[in-house]
Amino acid sequence: MVLKGILKKLAALSMAIFCLHAFAANLKIRVIDTNENPVQDAVVYINESLANLVDDSLVIDQLDKEFIPYVTAVRRGSAIDFPNNDDIRHQVYSFSKAKQFELPLYTGNPSRPVVFDKSGAVALACNIHDWMKAYVYVVDTDKFALTDNTGQGALLDLPNGEYEVLVWHPKLGGSAQSTAQRVVLQGEDRELMFSISQKKQFKAWRAPTSISRRGY
Repeated sequence: MVLKGILKKLAALSMAIFCLHAFAANLKIRVIDTNENPVQDAVVYINESLANLVDDSLVIDQLDKEFIPYVTAVRRGSAIDFPNNDDIRHQVYSFSKAKQFELPLYTGNPSRPVVFDKSGAVALACNIHDWMKAYVYVVDTDKFALTDNTGQGALLDLPNGEYEVLVWHPKLGGSAQSTAQRVVLQGEDRELMFSISQKKQFKAWRAPTSISRRGY
């Protein structure tokens, strides 16, 4: 009798899993610029506001006097560590509205991570090395992805329903809301194409490697 009960529970669980996948779909997304070139590191996400925060932990490295990765997408409430793996000191900061912080000159690992508790774009920089730039984009959803070097990304296992999909990129010419597209999912995979305009960005001159001998 016990075995029969276990088998029934397993059968019910299998049916629930089957139903979950039967009524979910994958949304494939491609982002290009106005010249039809693929756009890498674009954040694609569902426009929704989940109330609860998360405590995900991520890392943005500093290596060879660059931030790695260039763009990081996180859900609101996530914490990011900024280890310095160079043999010189860095001073990480941001004046962005979504997050203002400063990590004074340091090597190794800071004493604590930075928590990103407001949605929006956060531009990162190093107060010592002007060419070091990176971005954190904070979203209020758990349905987001980054595009690869072919401009493609995917939002997986989305339940049936109507969604508004947005795109953000550091060079986006306009607001993320201006990119909005609506899509209805009914258990079948769909594809969306975004063509976005890109603004020019100033790129600071990078100092030669020999400068590291001075300790910064």
